[in-house]
Amino acid sequence: MRLWMIDPKLLCTQHLLGEHLEIHLHKHIFVKHYSIDGRICPIVQIEPASMESRHNELVIEMQRRGFKHNSPYVQPDISYLPIDQQNAKVDLNYNLKDLYNRCTKCREIGIL
Repeated sequence: MRLWMIDPKLLCTQHLLGEHLEIHLHKHIFVKHYSIDGRICPIVQIEPASMESRHNELVIEMQRRGFKHNSPYVQPDISYLPIDQQNAKVDLNYNLKDLYNRCTKCREIGIL
């Protein structure tokens, strides 16, 4: 599970909807105060402090593509996490290259 953090317009439908789902799945992790060590190290895969804003970016693109959206997201309290985990940032260049190599549909849209 990861947040690509790539411009949502550049994601194929599968990755757009998948990232949206993953944000909602992570909410449970935060509410239950579970560890996210495996999502932060060795590679940062999520940005806890960015979940709500990223969700909203994805929703705008989902609606632009004609999808209905009925699952609002409110950022849960993440203060239990160490500050470096709260503010972790994905490596956008790494994610662009990784997604390019994984997904022909995203590649066709033109992420690189």
